[in-house]
Amino acid sequence: MNFEWFFSKKTVWKDCRKNRTLRTIVIITQITITFGLIIAILTFSIGYGFKEIIKDKLLNVRGQIVIENINSIFPEKLFFQKKYINYNYVKKIYKIVEKDIIIGTDNKTGRYIYKGLYEDYNPIFFKYFLIDGNFCNKKKNNDCNKNIILSKKISLSLGLNIGSNVKIDFLFFKKNGDPTIISKKFRVSGLYETGITEFDDLYIIGNIKSIQQIYGCKKDLSEKFEIFLSYFPYNKENIKEKILKKIPNNFLVKTIYDQNNRDIIEWINIFDTNILVISFIVFISLVINMIVFILILLLERIRTIGILKTLGAQNKVIHKIFLFYVLQIFIPSLIIGNTIGITLLILQKKFHLVLLNKIQYFVDFVPICINISHLFIINLSIILICFVTIFFPILFIINKIPIIKVLEFE
Repeated sequence: MNFEWFFSKKTVWKDCRKNRTLRTIVIITQITITFGLIIAILTFSIGYGFKEIIKDKLLNVRGQIVIENINSIFPEKLFFQKKYINYNYVKKIYKIVEKDIIIGTDNKTGRYIYKGLYEDYNPIFFKYFLIDGNFCNKKKNNDCNKNIILSKKISLSLGLNIGSNVKIDFLFFKKNGDPTIISKKFRVSGLYETGITEFDDLYIIGNIKSIQQIYGCKKDLSEKFEIFLSYFPYNKENIKEKILKKIPNNFLVKTIYDQNNRDIIEWINIFDTNILVISFIVFISLVINMIVFILILLLERIRTIGILKTLGAQNKVIHKIFLFYVLQIFIPSLIIGNTIGITLLILQKKFHLVLLNKIQYFVDFVPICINISHLFIINLSIILICFVTIFFPILFIINKIPIIKVLEFE
């Protein structure tokens, strides 16, 4: 058996039982490491969980780039060619129409935006945000052109539910600028909820063919094109400039940064700062605690250092003994911290124990992102910080203090 390991194992716990001061500092150190590890794991997992879920929502509620003709509504063939935005981060392009509408019920009269979609529109939107009903159920032979989806918030304010019939007034402007209203009857076929107030307060989703019938257009038409990206573009201005250079002058380009989402995007970016600040505080507390611990341990074991040096033990051997001391105190803390931290993450991810206000946080529970690489980095960082912190005091005191001084001290 390794002498250094055997010696440290036989003496460390025996000394802790006998020496109340040493026992107290060992317990405090173990608690600090355990809680520091738990806090770091929760901080990373919750922070990145929020980032991922909110990014996922923003990337699927609507297109990150919207291109529209500022002159009129138009058939697709006359307007758009994919070569204009043939970039590797472009995932999908969908045709839409958005029109101002007025809905009046016994509860309320309000102005909203009718968002007309084709049936192949982003299926992830309906998977994530459709909470009841459907957009179009062809199996039941429904006239999908007359179906609309309301947000849960709008349905409550208007007093409408699935199956309700409602008259919608479409607001159009003639060529001379005079407004005109065309009314159509619709059936509420579903409810959605994105958690993004700017969207849920305004948008009513329906079939684009309803607008097509109003215009008497037999061909596919579009007012806007929503472009969905595979990830958040970092250089937003470059993307917008590239597209503007390729398309004709009568088209307007808006990115996700122009669509009333700036506050949400800035809020997402704050998570990086929060993660760094909390991690820095945790690591600083670990450094201070480890320095105090190792200094007290060295003072308590100064007699042992003198005896070992008197018996001819080299500094290298004494270094190893103290490193093994630390390991025996450090390893249980790591095991307990990881076990508690990962258990809490799994419980929250599966059962959503901690709930949130969806209006304020865009989600109704604390989201969790369990990433193995994050766990590895956290554990490795704590191990390195602790060992670097204790290495220099051990090296300086053991190497520099002569045997005579040690014995005189005792």
